[in-house]
Amino acid sequence: MEISIDELRALTCNVTTAPIDSGLVGRYVIVRCRDAGVHAGVLVQHSGRECVLTEARRLWYWKPANGAAFLSGVAVDGLDKTSKMGKTVSRILLTENCEVIECSPVAEESIRNQANYNE
Repeated sequence: MEISIDELRALTCNVTTAPIDSGLVGRYVIVRCRDAGVHAGVLVQHSGRECVLTEARRLWYWKPANGAAFLSGVAVDGLDKTSKMGKTVSRILLTENCEVIECSPVAEESIRNQANYNE
């Protein structure tokens, strides 16, 4: 039996996947997006590759504290003082999310307290 491309599309488009419970809703997280850069805030909603953050800040230039490496280093150790942060916005919808990383209490405090860039 052969199946056409259109028949295959019809079959796969009707498949639904149950959302995973990441346990991250309500937590302070860092979100890396394909086109929008890196943001941090409280995750209030997510679906697929979209999420909503409150109390959100853009990490325009980030460097992990304590000589750590990578974005996971920021999520654990916080930011070096040379990092550049945007102002806090009350709510943001982010699309094309690549990763969502839970922050440690130390990292959350560091991100929240980092000075706004250019002020």
